[in-house]
Amino acid sequence: MRQNCGVCDLRFERQEPGYFVGALYFAYGLAVLVGAPPAAYLWWKGFSIGINALVITGELILFSPWIFQYSRILFLHLDQFFDPI
Repeated sequence: MRQNCGVCDLRFERQEPGYFVGALYFAYGLAVLVGAPPAAYLWWKGFSIGINALVITGELILFSPWIFQYSRILFLHLDQFFDPI
C-alpha cells in the first residue's frame, strides 16, 4: 500500500501502528452482508449445514480480496469524517 495518496497527498497511516485494525470491523460486517443471504437461502431450501458451510466458505474466499479492499476504504472514510487532517 502506498504511504500517501497520489492525488491529494493524504497520509494513509496516522500516528498509531496498525491503523487499519479498525477495518477488521468493517470486513466482518461486509462478510456478513455477502454471506448471510446465500446462507439463508440454502437453509430455506433445506440444504444441510455441511453444504451450507462449504458454499459460504467458498464464497467468502472468492470475495475476500474485495472485502479486504473495501473494508479499508470504508474505515479510512469514517476516520476522515470524524478526524480530518
